[in-house]
Amino acid sequence: MKISNSDINFRAGLTSRMQREIAAADVKRISREFINNGIEADFKENKIIAWCALRCFNIIKLLNKKYGLKLGLPKGVFVEDFSKLKINDKSSTGFLNMAPTNIYMNNDKIVPEKTIFFNEFKGFNNSKGNEFWYRIDSMADENFERKLSATDFFLEPVLHEFLHAVHEQNLIQKLGGKKLVKLFEETLTPPKLEAFRAKYGRILEKICTYASESPFEAVACDLSKLTIENLDKTTLLPQSNFIKTSPYRELSPIKRLFLYESELPRTLRHFWEGKMG
Repeated sequence: MKISNSDINFRAGLTSRMQREIAAADVKRISREFINNGIEADFKENKIIAWCALRCFNIIKLLNKKYGLKLGLPKGVFVEDFSKLKINDKSSTGFLNMAPTNIYMNNDKIVPEKTIFFNEFKGFNNSKGNEFWYRIDSMADENFERKLSATDFFLEPVLHEFLHAVHEQNLIQKLGGKKLVKLFEETLTPPKLEAFRAKYGRILEKICTYASESPFEAVACDLSKLTIENLDKTTLLPQSNFIKTSPYRELSPIKRLFLYESELPRTLRHFWEGKMG
């Protein structure tokens, strides 16, 4: 991966060993592992997405088990042809469905909140799907160079969506489903987003330019960066409880009274808790 000598956190990329694991991945077995943990899954035989999704699941699972955290997991993880979905950006790599909605073109199925979709890229730029995703290493480099992501680590595009689900679960617990849907509606209108970028763009671009797209992207970009910085790049598992010193830690009422935070972590904590203004 393309990195500076000073940034040793992201030296390890998609290694030869990992590539061999991906080539040998049993997608049906990975899907069953998600289903056995209460998460619907259909990876459409896309080995790279299935393998990366399992690694992201294991990261969150270990953080919860080892450090007693309560980070949320998605309700479902699917690979779909985005050209057939009722979404605006059909060329994106993935998205989290934030509120129950009908996103399919030809049926009335309501997709629940916290459902992740990754783009199959079937027929996209003459790609057969898997070929596009096997560029995940160079794609992460390109996104980092364009400041669209906070790291150049290959797991970033998949991990980002899992961390949206973590954020949404926290908001559901704090606000409840109805208030959260109202928050989405109020926050994600074009005028509100324009005002948001004017107010927070300067500070959030310290993470990456994409973090200034919305409060939800700000949290996902920053939390992804913190997670990847903390990963053992061989096992792809977190090395410590980095959450306890982050804006995403639980704070008692007393700690809140005496807490001092600089502008960026204070802003991110507010977004994490649903204070978007």
